[in-house]
Amino acid sequence: MSIIDRAKTAARVLFGYEAIANTRYRRTRGVDPLRGEEVELQGYDRDRLVSTLLNLKRNDPVAKAISRLRRTDVVGGGIIPQPSTGDDSTDDQISELWAQWSAMPEVTCTMDMTQLQQEIADAPLFFGDIGVLLTRGGRVQLIEGDRIGSPTLSASESNPNKNGVIVGPAGKPRTYQIGDRINGTLKNFRDVPARNFLLFYKRMRPQQWRGIPELAPCVNSLQDVREYEAIEMISAKVSASLAAVIKRQDSVQFELSNRLDANDQDDVGRLERFETGKFHYLEPNESIETISANGRPNVDGIQFVMYHLRKVGAAVGIPVEMIMSTIGESSFSASQGLILQYQSAIEDNQRQVAAFLNRIYRWKLGQWVANGMLTPPQNINLFSCRWQTPAFRWVNKAAQVKADAAYVQMGAQSLDDVASQFGYTAEASMRRKAQNIRQAQQIAEEFGLDDWRDLFNQFNTTAQVNLTELMGTEEQ
Repeated sequence: MSIIDRAKTAARVLFGYEAIANTRYRRTRGVDPLRGEEVELQGYDRDRLVSTLLNLKRNDPVAKAISRLRRTDVVGGGIIPQPSTGDDSTDDQISELWAQWSAMPEVTCTMDMTQLQQEIADAPLFFGDIGVLLTRGGRVQLIEGDRIGSPTLSASESNPNKNGVIVGPAGKPRTYQIGDRINGTLKNFRDVPARNFLLFYKRMRPQQWRGIPELAPCVNSLQDVREYEAIEMISAKVSASLAAVIKRQDSVQFELSNRLDANDQDDVGRLERFETGKFHYLEPNESIETISANGRPNVDGIQFVMYHLRKVGAAVGIPVEMIMSTIGESSFSASQGLILQYQSAIEDNQRQVAAFLNRIYRWKLGQWVANGMLTPPQNINLFSCRWQTPAFRWVNKAAQVKADAAYVQMGAQSLDDVASQFGYTAEASMRRKAQNIRQAQQIAEEFGLDDWRDLFNQFNTTAQVNLTELMGTEEQ
Protein backbone atom coordinates (compact mmCIF):
# COMPACT_ATOMS: atom_id res chain seq x y z
CA MET A 1 0.00 0.00 0.00
CA SER A 2 1.42 3.38 -0.99
CA ILE A 3 1.75 6.34 1.31
CA ILE A 4 -1.20 8.07 -0.39
CA ASP A 5 -3.44 5.02 0.08
CA ARG A 6 -2.41 4.83 3.72
CA ALA A 7 -3.24 8.50 4.15
CA LYS A 8 -6.68 8.00 2.62
CA THR A 9 -7.33 5.02 4.86
CA ALA A 10 -6.24 6.97 7.93
CA ALA A 11 -8.48 9.87 6.92
CA ARG A 12 -11.47 7.58 6.61
CA VAL A 13 -10.74 6.10 10.01
CA LEU A 14 -10.28 9.47 11.65
CA PHE A 15 -12.99 11.49 9.94
CA GLY A 16 -15.38 9.04 8.21
CA TYR A 17 -18.50 7.33 9.46
CA GLU A 18 -17.98 4.04 11.23
CA ALA A 19 -21.42 2.99 9.99
CA ILE A 20 -20.02 2.44 6.49
CA ALA A 21 -16.83 0.68 7.54
CA ASN A 22 -16.64 -2.98 6.54
CA THR A 23 -15.17 -5.27 9.15
CA ARG A 24 -14.54 -9.00 9.22
CA TYR A 25 -18.07 -9.46 10.64
CA ARG A 26 -19.79 -6.95 8.34
CA ARG A 27 -18.16 -7.39 4.99
CA THR A 28 -21.31 -6.88 2.90
CA ARG A 29 -22.51 -3.71 4.58
CA GLY A 30 -23.43 -0.95 2.15
CA VAL A 31 -22.81 -2.93 -1.04
CA ASP A 32 -26.50 -3.29 -2.04
CA PRO A 33 -27.59 -0.89 -4.81
CA LEU A 34 -29.97 1.93 -3.99
CA ARG A 35 -33.21 1.00 -5.73
CA GLY A 36 -36.88 1.86 -5.42
CA GLU A 37 -39.26 -0.29 -3.42
CA GLU A 38 -41.16 -1.21 -6.60
CA VAL A 39 -37.95 -2.76 -7.94
CA GLU A 40 -37.04 -4.48 -4.69
CA LEU A 41 -40.48 -6.10 -4.42
CA GLN A 42 -42.33 -6.70 -7.66
CA GLY A 43 -44.16 -9.25 -9.71
CA TYR A 44 -43.67 -12.85 -8.65
CA ASP A 45 -41.80 -12.00 -5.44
CA ARG A 46 -44.63 -9.76 -4.31
CA ASP A 47 -47.20 -12.50 -4.94
CA ARG A 48 -45.11 -14.96 -2.93
CA LEU A 49 -44.91 -12.55 0.00
CA VAL A 50 -48.64 -11.81 -0.03
CA SER A 51 -49.40 -15.54 -0.30
CA THR A 52 -47.21 -16.26 2.72
CA LEU A 53 -48.86 -13.53 4.79
CA LEU A 54 -52.37 -14.62 3.85
CA ASN A 55 -51.56 -18.18 4.91
CA LEU A 56 -50.36 -16.80 8.23
CA LYS A 57 -53.57 -14.80 8.57
CA ARG A 58 -55.60 -17.95 7.97
CA ASN A 59 -53.65 -20.32 10.21
CA ASP A 60 -51.46 -18.39 12.64
CA PRO A 61 -53.15 -17.10 15.83
CA VAL A 62 -50.64 -14.26 16.20
CA ALA A 63 -51.27 -12.90 12.70
CA LYS A 64 -55.00 -13.25 13.29
CA ALA A 65 -54.73 -11.32 16.56
CA ILE A 66 -52.80 -8.52 14.88
CA SER A 67 -55.48 -8.26 12.20
CA ARG A 68 -58.26 -8.23 14.79
CA LEU A 69 -56.62 -5.50 16.85
CA ARG A 70 -56.04 -3.36 13.77
CA ARG A 71 -59.68 -3.64 12.76
CA THR A 72 -61.32 -3.20 16.15
CA ASP A 73 -59.09 -0.54 17.69
CA VAL A 74 -58.42 1.64 14.65
CA VAL A 75 -61.96 1.61 13.26
CA GLY A 76 -64.08 0.32 16.11
CA GLY A 77 -67.67 1.43 15.57
CA GLY A 78 -66.64 3.55 12.60
CA ILE A 79 -64.83 6.77 11.73
CA ILE A 80 -67.62 9.30 11.28
CA PRO A 81 -67.48 12.61 9.40
CA GLN A 82 -68.78 15.74 11.12
CA PRO A 83 -69.38 18.45 8.48
CA SER A 84 -68.39 21.98 9.50
CA THR A 85 -69.29 24.05 6.46
CA GLY A 86 -70.49 27.00 8.53
CA ASP A 87 -74.14 26.43 7.59
CA ASP A 88 -76.12 24.24 9.99
CA SER A 89 -78.71 23.28 7.40
CA THR A 90 -76.03 22.15 4.96
CA ASP A 91 -74.23 20.22 7.70
CA ASP A 92 -77.41 18.36 8.61
CA GLN A 93 -78.15 17.62 4.97
CA ILE A 94 -74.64 16.24 4.38
CA SER A 95 -74.79 14.12 7.52
CA GLU A 96 -78.12 12.63 6.46
CA LEU A 97 -76.90 11.89 2.94
CA TRP A 98 -73.70 10.29 4.26
CA ALA A 99 -75.61 8.14 6.74
CA GLN A 100 -77.90 6.87 3.97
CA TRP A 101 -75.00 6.17 1.62
CA SER A 102 -72.92 4.49 4.37
CA ALA A 103 -75.49 1.73 4.75
CA MET A 104 -74.35 0.18 1.42
CA PRO A 105 -71.42 2.16 -0.01
CA GLU A 106 -69.79 -0.75 -1.83
CA VAL A 107 -70.73 -2.21 -5.23
CA THR A 108 -71.46 -5.70 -3.88
CA CYS A 109 -73.83 -4.25 -1.25
CA THR A 110 -72.39 -6.68 1.31
CA MET A 111 -70.50 -4.20 3.49
CA ASP A 112 -71.46 -1.07 5.36
CA MET A 113 -69.11 1.86 5.89
CA THR A 114 -67.65 0.45 9.11
CA GLN A 115 -66.75 -2.86 7.46
CA LEU A 116 -65.30 -1.01 4.47
CA GLN A 117 -63.11 1.05 6.80
CA GLN A 118 -61.94 -2.10 8.57
CA GLU A 119 -60.83 -3.62 5.27
CA ILE A 120 -58.95 -0.43 4.40
CA ALA A 121 -57.19 -0.33 7.77
CA ASP A 122 -56.29 -4.04 7.69
CA ALA A 123 -55.05 -4.35 4.09
CA PRO A 124 -51.59 -2.70 4.53
CA LEU A 125 -50.62 -5.45 6.97
CA PHE A 126 -50.92 -8.27 4.43
CA PHE A 127 -51.27 -6.75 0.95
CA GLY A 128 -49.27 -3.58 1.44
CA ASP A 129 -52.00 -1.47 -0.16
CA ILE A 130 -55.63 -1.49 -1.20
CA GLY A 131 -57.39 0.42 -3.94
CA VAL A 132 -60.80 2.10 -3.99
CA LEU A 133 -62.39 2.40 -7.42
CA LEU A 134 -64.84 5.31 -7.69
CA THR A 135 -67.66 4.09 -9.93
CA ARG A 136 -70.14 6.11 -11.92
CA GLY A 137 -73.00 4.55 -10.01
CA GLY A 138 -71.96 6.34 -6.84
CA ARG A 139 -70.58 3.33 -5.00
CA VAL A 140 -66.99 2.26 -4.44
CA GLN A 141 -65.25 -1.01 -5.27
CA LEU A 142 -62.46 -2.37 -3.12
CA ILE A 143 -59.46 -3.63 -5.10
CA GLU A 144 -57.05 -5.75 -3.07
CA GLY A 145 -53.38 -5.04 -3.59
CA ASP A 146 -52.73 -8.40 -5.26
CA ARG A 147 -54.98 -7.33 -8.16
CA ILE A 148 -52.80 -4.33 -8.97
CA GLY A 149 -49.87 -5.29 -11.14
CA SER A 150 -48.25 -5.26 -14.52
CA PRO A 151 -48.42 -7.89 -17.28
CA THR A 152 -44.72 -7.25 -17.90
CA LEU A 153 -41.81 -6.90 -15.51
CA SER A 154 -40.68 -3.38 -14.63
CA ALA A 155 -37.20 -4.00 -13.30
CA SER A 156 -35.73 -0.49 -13.51
CA GLU A 157 -36.42 2.93 -12.09
CA SER A 158 -36.55 4.38 -15.62
CA ASN A 159 -39.67 2.37 -16.45
CA PRO A 160 -42.83 4.48 -15.88
CA ASN A 161 -44.73 1.32 -14.91
CA LYS A 162 -44.21 1.02 -11.16
CA ASN A 163 -45.64 -2.45 -10.63
CA GLY A 164 -49.08 -1.52 -11.92
CA VAL A 165 -48.90 2.23 -11.38
CA ILE A 166 -48.15 4.26 -14.52
CA VAL A 167 -46.54 7.53 -13.48
CA GLY A 168 -45.65 10.70 -15.36
CA PRO A 169 -42.26 12.43 -15.58
CA ALA A 170 -42.78 14.11 -12.20
CA GLY A 171 -43.85 10.84 -10.56
CA LYS A 172 -47.58 11.61 -10.44
CA PRO A 173 -49.76 8.53 -11.01
CA ARG A 174 -51.68 8.66 -14.27
CA THR A 175 -53.28 5.23 -14.55
CA TYR A 176 -53.51 2.03 -12.55
CA GLN A 177 -53.38 -1.44 -14.07
CA ILE A 178 -55.93 -3.77 -12.47
CA GLY A 179 -56.41 -7.44 -13.28
CA ASP A 180 -58.53 -10.38 -12.20
CA ARG A 181 -57.18 -13.26 -10.13
CA ILE A 182 -58.01 -16.48 -12.00
CA ASN A 183 -56.58 -19.65 -10.40
CA GLY A 184 -53.92 -17.55 -8.73
CA THR A 185 -52.81 -15.81 -11.92
CA LEU A 186 -53.42 -12.14 -12.67
CA LYS A 187 -55.20 -11.79 -16.01
CA ASN A 188 -57.55 -9.47 -17.93
CA PHE A 189 -55.69 -6.25 -17.23
CA ARG A 190 -57.41 -2.92 -17.70
CA ASP A 191 -56.23 0.64 -17.23
CA VAL A 192 -58.07 2.83 -14.72
CA PRO A 193 -57.48 6.61 -14.73
CA ALA A 194 -55.96 7.93 -11.52
CA ARG A 195 -58.85 10.37 -11.05
CA ASN A 196 -61.16 7.39 -10.53
CA PHE A 197 -58.86 5.35 -8.32
CA LEU A 198 -57.57 5.91 -4.78
CA LEU A 199 -54.70 3.84 -3.37
CA PHE A 200 -54.21 3.53 0.38
CA TYR A 201 -50.78 2.51 1.67
CA LYS A 202 -48.13 3.56 4.16
CA ARG A 203 -45.06 5.24 2.78
CA MET A 204 -41.53 4.22 3.57
CA ARG A 205 -39.94 6.72 1.17
CA PRO A 206 -41.09 9.89 -0.60
CA GLN A 207 -40.81 8.33 -4.07
CA GLN A 208 -42.95 5.28 -3.56
CA TRP A 209 -46.02 4.27 -5.56
CA ARG A 210 -46.87 0.87 -4.08
CA GLY A 211 -47.23 -0.16 -0.49
CA ILE A 212 -45.04 -2.79 1.18
CA PRO A 213 -46.83 -5.22 3.56
CA GLU A 214 -46.22 -4.08 7.12
CA LEU A 215 -45.64 -7.67 8.22
CA ALA A 216 -42.95 -8.24 5.58
CA PRO A 217 -40.07 -7.81 8.10
CA CYS A 218 -41.90 -10.17 10.50
CA VAL A 219 -42.38 -13.22 8.25
CA ASN A 220 -39.25 -15.02 9.43
CA SER A 221 -40.00 -14.32 13.11
CA LEU A 222 -43.58 -15.56 12.79
CA GLN A 223 -42.50 -18.71 11.00
CA ASP A 224 -39.68 -19.30 13.52
CA VAL A 225 -42.24 -19.16 16.33
CA ARG A 226 -44.54 -21.62 14.54
CA GLU A 227 -41.71 -24.07 13.83
CA TYR A 228 -40.36 -23.81 17.36
CA GLU A 229 -43.83 -24.45 18.81
CA ALA A 230 -44.25 -27.49 16.56
CA ILE A 231 -40.95 -28.96 17.73
CA GLU A 232 -41.76 -28.31 21.39
CA MET A 233 -45.21 -29.85 20.92
CA ILE A 234 -43.66 -33.04 19.58
CA SER A 235 -41.31 -33.09 22.56
CA ALA A 236 -44.22 -32.58 24.96
CA LYS A 237 -46.16 -35.46 23.41
CA VAL A 238 -43.13 -37.73 23.63
CA SER A 239 -42.64 -36.78 27.28
CA ALA A 240 -46.31 -37.44 28.04
CA SER A 241 -46.19 -40.94 26.56
CA LEU A 242 -44.25 -44.05 27.44
CA ALA A 243 -42.21 -45.48 24.60
CA ALA A 244 -39.98 -48.47 25.10
CA VAL A 245 -37.64 -50.66 23.10
CA ILE A 246 -36.47 -54.19 23.85
CA LYS A 247 -32.79 -54.88 23.41
CA ARG A 248 -31.39 -58.38 23.08
CA GLN A 249 -27.77 -59.21 23.35
CA ASP A 250 -25.98 -61.50 20.88
CA SER A 251 -28.81 -61.28 18.35
CA VAL A 252 -28.33 -60.64 14.65
CA GLN A 253 -32.00 -60.24 13.78
CA PHE A 254 -34.53 -57.91 15.39
CA GLU A 255 -36.61 -60.29 17.50
CA LEU A 256 -39.79 -58.20 17.68
CA SER A 257 -40.38 -58.42 13.96
CA ASN A 258 -39.77 -62.20 14.01
CA ARG A 259 -42.55 -62.69 16.55
CA LEU A 260 -45.17 -61.20 14.22
CA ASP A 261 -47.14 -63.15 11.72
CA ALA A 262 -46.24 -62.74 8.09
CA ASN A 263 -49.47 -60.85 7.40
CA ASP A 264 -48.66 -58.29 10.08
CA GLN A 265 -45.15 -57.49 8.96
CA ASP A 266 -46.19 -54.60 6.66
CA ASP A 267 -49.06 -53.23 8.77
CA VAL A 268 -47.68 -53.41 12.30
CA GLY A 269 -43.96 -53.54 11.70
CA ARG A 270 -41.74 -53.81 14.73
CA LEU A 271 -44.25 -52.44 17.27
CA GLU A 272 -45.74 -54.25 20.23
CA ARG A 273 -48.29 -52.81 22.67
CA PHE A 274 -47.83 -52.82 26.45
CA GLU A 275 -51.14 -53.17 28.28
CA THR A 276 -51.70 -51.73 31.74
CA GLY A 277 -51.98 -54.10 34.71
CA LYS A 278 -50.09 -56.89 33.04
CA PHE A 279 -46.67 -58.42 33.58
CA HIS A 280 -44.45 -59.01 30.58
CA TYR A 281 -41.71 -61.63 30.91
CA LEU A 282 -38.67 -61.09 28.76
CA GLU A 283 -36.57 -63.69 27.10
CA PRO A 284 -33.03 -64.36 28.32
CA ASN A 285 -30.54 -61.59 27.50
CA GLU A 286 -33.38 -59.08 26.80
CA SER A 287 -33.81 -55.73 28.52
CA ILE A 288 -36.23 -52.78 28.21
CA GLU A 289 -35.18 -49.17 27.76
CA THR A 290 -37.61 -46.22 27.70
CA ILE A 291 -37.40 -43.35 25.26
CA SER A 292 -37.59 -39.89 26.85
CA ALA A 293 -37.37 -36.32 25.55
CA ASN A 294 -34.53 -35.42 27.97
CA GLY A 295 -36.28 -32.60 29.80
CA ARG A 296 -38.34 -31.36 26.89
CA PRO A 297 -40.31 -29.23 26.33
CA ASN A 298 -37.90 -26.45 27.13
CA VAL A 299 -39.04 -24.44 30.13
CA ASP A 300 -37.31 -21.35 28.71
CA GLY A 301 -39.13 -21.67 25.41
CA ILE A 302 -41.81 -19.16 26.42
CA GLN A 303 -39.23 -16.43 26.86
CA PHE A 304 -37.76 -17.24 23.47
CA VAL A 305 -41.18 -17.08 21.80
CA MET A 306 -42.12 -13.86 23.60
CA TYR A 307 -38.90 -12.22 22.44
CA HIS A 308 -39.72 -12.92 18.80
CA LEU A 309 -43.33 -11.83 19.25
CA ARG A 310 -42.14 -8.63 20.92
CA LYS A 311 -40.16 -7.85 17.77
CA VAL A 312 -43.23 -8.50 15.64
CA GLY A 313 -45.35 -6.24 17.84
CA ALA A 314 -42.75 -3.48 17.72
CA ALA A 315 -42.79 -3.56 13.91
CA VAL A 316 -46.57 -3.00 13.68
CA GLY A 317 -46.97 -0.83 16.78
CA ILE A 318 -48.78 -3.39 18.94
CA PRO A 319 -47.23 -4.42 22.28
CA VAL A 320 -46.93 -8.18 22.70
CA GLU A 321 -49.08 -7.92 25.83
CA MET A 322 -51.96 -6.77 23.63
CA ILE A 323 -51.35 -9.53 21.08
CA MET A 324 -51.24 -12.30 23.69
CA SER A 325 -53.85 -10.68 26.01
CA THR A 326 -51.44 -10.72 28.94
CA ILE A 327 -51.58 -7.04 29.84
CA GLY A 328 -53.26 -7.79 33.18
CA GLU A 329 -50.25 -9.78 34.36
CA SER A 330 -48.12 -6.65 34.81
CA SER A 331 -48.48 -3.83 37.31
CA PHE A 332 -51.10 -1.11 36.94
CA SER A 333 -48.58 1.59 36.04
CA ALA A 334 -46.88 -0.69 33.52
CA SER A 335 -50.25 -1.49 31.95
CA GLN A 336 -51.03 2.20 31.59
CA GLY A 337 -47.66 2.79 29.95
CA LEU A 338 -48.29 -0.01 27.45
CA ILE A 339 -51.74 1.34 26.64
CA LEU A 340 -50.38 4.84 26.05
CA GLN A 341 -47.71 3.39 23.76
CA TYR A 342 -50.33 1.39 21.89
CA GLN A 343 -52.64 4.40 21.77
CA SER A 344 -50.08 6.51 19.92
CA ALA A 345 -49.80 3.83 17.20
CA ILE A 346 -53.59 3.49 16.94
CA GLU A 347 -54.09 7.25 16.64
CA ASP A 348 -51.48 7.42 13.89
CA ASN A 349 -53.36 4.74 11.94
CA GLN A 350 -56.64 6.55 12.55
CA ARG A 351 -55.25 9.80 11.16
CA GLN A 352 -54.07 8.06 8.00
CA VAL A 353 -57.38 6.28 7.47
CA ALA A 354 -59.33 9.48 8.13
CA ALA A 355 -57.23 11.39 5.59
CA PHE A 356 -57.93 8.69 3.01
CA LEU A 357 -61.65 8.69 3.81
CA ASN A 358 -61.69 12.44 3.33
CA ARG A 359 -60.87 11.91 -0.36
CA ILE A 360 -63.90 9.63 -0.69
CA TYR A 361 -65.96 12.19 1.21
CA ARG A 362 -65.03 15.00 -1.19
CA TRP A 363 -65.85 12.76 -4.16
CA LYS A 364 -69.32 12.02 -2.80
CA LEU A 365 -70.00 15.70 -2.09
CA GLY A 366 -69.11 16.50 -5.69
CA GLN A 367 -71.51 13.81 -6.91
CA TRP A 368 -74.35 15.02 -4.70
CA VAL A 369 -73.92 18.59 -5.87
CA ALA A 370 -73.77 17.50 -9.53
CA ASN A 371 -76.91 15.36 -9.14
CA GLY A 372 -78.83 18.15 -7.41
CA MET A 373 -79.17 16.17 -4.18
CA LEU A 374 -77.18 18.82 -2.34
CA THR A 375 -77.64 22.56 -2.94
CA PRO A 376 -75.18 24.39 -0.69
CA PRO A 377 -75.40 28.16 -0.31
CA GLN A 378 -72.69 30.47 -1.52
CA ASN A 379 -69.67 31.55 0.52
CA ILE A 380 -69.31 28.38 2.60
CA ASN A 381 -66.50 25.87 2.84
CA LEU A 382 -68.33 22.82 1.51
CA PHE A 383 -65.48 20.35 2.05
CA SER A 384 -64.66 21.37 5.61
CA CYS A 385 -65.12 18.30 7.79
CA ARG A 386 -63.95 16.92 11.11
CA TRP A 387 -63.54 13.15 11.34
CA GLN A 388 -64.58 11.63 14.65
CA THR A 389 -62.40 8.61 15.42
CA PRO A 390 -63.10 6.09 18.18
CA ALA A 391 -61.49 7.29 21.36
CA PHE A 392 -59.20 5.07 23.40
CA ARG A 393 -60.46 3.91 26.78
CA TRP A 394 -58.39 4.06 29.92
CA VAL A 395 -57.67 1.29 32.37
CA ASN A 396 -59.07 3.27 35.33
CA LYS A 397 -62.67 4.09 34.40
CA ALA A 398 -63.21 6.31 37.44
CA ALA A 399 -60.24 8.47 36.47
CA GLN A 400 -61.48 8.45 32.86
CA VAL A 401 -64.86 9.90 33.85
CA LYS A 402 -63.32 12.66 35.96
CA ALA A 403 -60.79 13.55 33.28
CA ASP A 404 -63.45 13.60 30.54
CA ALA A 405 -65.68 15.87 32.62
CA ALA A 406 -62.77 18.26 33.29
CA TYR A 407 -61.74 18.34 29.63
CA VAL A 408 -65.30 19.03 28.47
CA GLN A 409 -65.64 21.81 31.03
CA MET A 410 -62.39 23.42 29.86
CA GLY A 411 -63.32 22.99 26.21
CA ALA A 412 -60.28 20.82 25.52
CA GLN A 413 -62.54 18.13 24.07
CA SER A 414 -66.16 17.90 22.98
CA LEU A 415 -69.03 15.64 23.91
CA ASP A 416 -68.38 13.79 20.67
CA ASP A 417 -64.93 12.82 21.93
CA VAL A 418 -66.47 11.33 25.05
CA ALA A 419 -69.35 9.61 23.28
CA SER A 420 -67.07 8.13 20.64
CA GLN A 421 -65.53 5.83 23.26
CA PHE A 422 -68.78 3.89 23.17
CA GLY A 423 -69.35 4.06 19.42
CA TYR A 424 -71.88 6.91 19.47
CA THR A 425 -72.06 10.57 18.54
CA ALA A 426 -72.95 13.31 21.00
CA GLU A 427 -76.18 14.01 19.12
CA ALA A 428 -77.25 10.37 19.27
CA SER A 429 -76.44 10.21 23.00
CA MET A 430 -78.34 13.42 23.80
CA ARG A 431 -81.34 12.33 21.75
CA ARG A 432 -81.40 9.01 23.55
CA LYS A 433 -81.08 10.77 26.89
CA ALA A 434 -83.97 13.08 25.99
CA GLN A 435 -86.08 10.04 25.13
CA ASN A 436 -85.18 8.46 28.47
CA ILE A 437 -86.21 11.65 30.31
CA ARG A 438 -89.55 11.75 28.48
CA GLN A 439 -90.16 8.09 29.30
CA ALA A 440 -89.22 8.74 32.93
CA GLN A 441 -91.73 11.59 33.12
CA GLN A 442 -94.48 9.39 31.74
CA ILE A 443 -93.65 6.54 34.12
CA ALA A 444 -93.48 8.92 37.11
CA GLU A 445 -96.90 10.31 36.25
CA GLU A 446 -98.28 6.81 35.79
CA PHE A 447 -97.11 5.63 39.24
CA GLY A 448 -97.78 8.90 41.05
CA LEU A 449 -94.18 9.89 41.77
CA ASP A 450 -93.54 13.48 42.82
CA ASP A 451 -90.39 13.86 40.75
CA TRP A 452 -89.31 11.85 37.71
CA ARG A 453 -85.68 12.40 38.75
CA ASP A 454 -86.18 9.79 41.46
CA LEU A 455 -86.08 7.18 38.69
CA PHE A 456 -82.55 8.28 37.74
CA ASN A 457 -81.22 8.94 41.26
CA GLN A 458 -82.60 6.33 43.62
CA PHE A 459 -80.07 7.07 46.36
CA ASN A 460 -79.87 10.09 48.60
CA THR A 461 -77.03 12.42 47.78
CA THR A 462 -75.23 14.96 49.94
CA ALA A 463 -73.25 18.04 49.06
CA GLN A 464 -70.71 20.09 51.01
CA VAL A 465 -70.88 23.86 50.85
CA ASN A 466 -69.43 26.75 52.78
CA LEU A 467 -71.95 28.22 55.25
CA THR A 468 -71.00 31.79 54.41
CA GLU A 469 -71.51 31.18 50.71
CA LEU A 470 -74.84 29.48 51.44
CA MET A 471 -76.12 32.39 53.56
CA GLY A 472 -74.92 34.85 50.97
CA THR A 473 -76.84 32.98 48.31
CA GLU A 474 -80.04 33.04 50.41
CA GLU A 475 -79.73 36.80 50.96
CA GLN A 476 -79.43 37.38 47.25
